[in-house]
Order: sequence, then C-alpha cells, then structure tokens
Amino acid sequence: MGRMVEWEGAKSGDGDDEGAFFKRWLRKGNAPAKISTVLSEKALEKAEEEKTLSATDSAFGLDEIIRIDFIAALPYEIAVQIFYFAADITTMSVVQGVSRCWHQVSRDKEIWRCIFMNRWGPVTRPRSLERIQSVARDWKNLYLQRARLHDNWQKGAVTPKFISGHMDSVYCIQFDDRRIVSGSRDRTIRFWDIKTQECVRTLRGHNGSVLCLQYDSRYIVTGSSDSSIIVWDFNTGEKIHTLRGHTSPVLDVRFNDQIIVSCSKDCTIKIWDIAAGELVRTLEGHHAAVNAVHLQGHLIASASGDCIIKLWDARTGVCIRDFVGHSRGLACVQFDGDTIVSGSNDRTIRVWNAHTGEHIRTLEGHRDLVRTLCFDKERIVSGSYDQTIKVWDFNTGDLLLDLTEAHTSWVFHVQIDGSKIISASQDRKIVIWDFGQDVEDVDDLS
Repeated sequence: MGRMVEWEGAKSGDGDDEGAFFKRWLRKGNAPAKISTVLSEKALEKAEEEKTLSATDSAFGLDEIIRIDFIAALPYEIAVQIFYFAADITTMSVVQGVSRCWHQVSRDKEIWRCIFMNRWGPVTRPRSLERIQSVARDWKNLYLQRARLHDNWQKGAVTPKFISGHMDSVYCIQFDDRRIVSGSRDRTIRFWDIKTQECVRTLRGHNGSVLCLQYDSRYIVTGSSDSSIIVWDFNTGEKIHTLRGHTSPVLDVRFNDQIIVSCSKDCTIKIWDIAAGELVRTLEGHHAAVNAVHLQGHLIASASGDCIIKLWDARTGVCIRDFVGHSRGLACVQFDGDTIVSGSNDRTIRVWNAHTGEHIRTLEGHRDLVRTLCFDKERIVSGSYDQTIKVWDFNTGDLLLDLTEAHTSWVFHVQIDGSKIISASQDRKIVIWDFGQDVEDVDDLS
C-alpha cells in the first residue's frame, strides 16, 4: 500500500479526527485542495448540477452529497487511505453498499487490519507461523472470527469437557495449545493431550501432595506438602534439583530465567537460583501462611492468611508496599506489573493499582472462599469453594458468566487464555471450557 497521504486541513484543529474528517470531506465543497485537484473540473461541474438526497446521504447524516463516484476517480492507494481514516465496522458496512468500486476498496486487507487492531488490539505472534508466512492474512475473516469468539464469551456458549485420571484432588494446572499439566494429592504430575484429553506422561518424585507447579520450555517446577521443591527437565522428565529449606508445605511457586520464588505455610517466601539450585534469600514479614505469590520481572506480589498483600523487590528483599483491605485471609493473587487482583476468605475479589496501592474495585458474588483467580486485559476468572467459576469484566467488574454445573466440590485452580478456561477441583476432575470450538484458527486469535 502507498504511503499515507497528507491532506491539507486534515488536522486543522477544529476537533475532527480522521474518520470525522472523511465524512466531512464527502460534503460538497469541503474536499481539501491537494485531493480536489485529482478530480477534473468537468467532473466537479457535473457534480454541481446533480446534487440530491439519497439513502447513502442519510446513512452519513448528510444533507446533500456530490452525485459522483469520486472514489472511482481517485488512485486506488488514495481511496484506501480515505477509507483507512474511517476504519470501523459500522462505516464499512455502509460504504460496501454504495457501489461496486466502494465495495472493492472496502475489502482492502490494510483497512481490515486497521479495523481489527482498533477493536481487538495487536495479534500475538501466531502459533502456526509457517502457515501464516505462506498465506497472506485475511484480516476481514480474522475480524469476524474474533468477533464470534467474543460473542461466545459474552453468551457463555460453551460445553465443558472433562478429564479424569488422578486418584485424588487436583490442586494445580497449567496449559498451552498442546498440553495440560496437573498436580494432585495423589503425589503425581500428569501431562494431558489437550485435544484428546489422554494422559501422555506421569512424573513421580514427591512424598506428599503436589500443591503447585509452573513450567516453560526448559523446566517444570513443583512444590509439595512434603516441604520440598523439585526442578525437573521439562523435556526428559528427569530431576535437576530438589530444593529444601521450607519447614512446612510449599503452597506456591513462580520462576523466571534466573530465580524461583516459593512460599509456604511456614510464613516465609524464599528466592532460589534456578541454575544452581541454591537459596539466595528468605523474605520475612507475613504473620500467617503465605498462600500465593506472583512474579513479574524483579517484583514479587505475595498473599497471606494475615489479610495482607505485600509487594517485594526480589533483588534486595525489601518490602515496597502493603495492600490492606481484605477482612479475612487471602488465598490467591495475580500480578501483571500494573494491576494486582486478589481473592480472599471474605468471599470477595479486590483489584489494586500496583504502583500506588490504591484499591480500584471490589467484586462480590461468591458465597465462599475465593480460592483461585487469573486475569487478562478483558476478564477476570475466579474459582471458589462454593463450587462455581465466575467470569468478570476486567474494566467494569460486572459479572459476565456464572459457571455452576461442572464441579461437584471445591474449585482449587483456574487458568485462562483468550479462548479457554481450564479448572481443577477437589472432585478429581479437570474441566476444559472451550469458547473457541466453532472459531477458525482460534490459536492465532488468543
């Protein structure tokens, strides 16, 4: 596509954005000088004689319009730029019906890429990269599929799928587009094919319940009620390190390229060197079990039974800030660098500004302990001892979905991506809630 054309008057300071300018430009006599020179004087004279009101005029809220297909008179690249300025789904639905030329221009992939980005934001790197590189993206279809996925989330259009195989409560899960990894009271870590729901691998090594886990392409790190942490080779399943230092069950673990952060019923947080398997430092300050931690860069958010969330600097061990507001002990926390979301035995979820400590909002609706939660830029998903999973609007706090008919006991863990919720429970089941079953190429959208 040609470079962006600079129009005289396009940023005249009168408050118009580009879309408004495009619609104003349609009025007779308002075409800026540089573009109006593209039209012949004869064409303009003809337009002057043929002013009339039409359905298209009404759609744009215009009193009169030049009766000339000026888009057809422009070079294709400039026509695309005009539509690009008004790239929203409502405008495109109107202009596609004006004429064959307008319809053709409105299908340009750059226009639909702009519409997609304006509505949904950037697409993450596609998982099926080889296919995407060999075939140009159909941005219009991508927009329609993304809209269908959004609609499925809004309506709760999902049928749960169940995975059984653990012999006792399932405490923790993580998943990607190929697999689910779970930890259980039966002392095993199991790998499941996400499409067939079959168990493809089992790791054994803990002498107690597997209470928490995290994995990446190199490691899987697990914490147990036996007070130990095991670092496994993700690809071979071999043990790399067994970390001992906590004096009570390890309740949560998080890691990055350099460190592992663990928390325990012993009221402490420990930081370990992931390569050496050695203890770096211990963070003390909580006055009850530290039930959850989350790691972002060099910052650690911790949630404790003492009703307090703390934000720590992992490099120094200094507590930066306390977040106070819950009336009973905390069970879960997630932190994305800007926002902290916490769940508590007071049955509420609270949203906090991580930079200032400000309490933003409280979500109420669960009837028992909020045991687990996770969030992205669109939604918060929570699981509770009331046996339900709830989906909330991240920006407003409104309750969107209440999933009540899958688990028959306490919900211990939920995880999400753009198209799925996966949950684990005391009832020994893992449940997949897939909102993208009828959506094409859903892995490239989420």
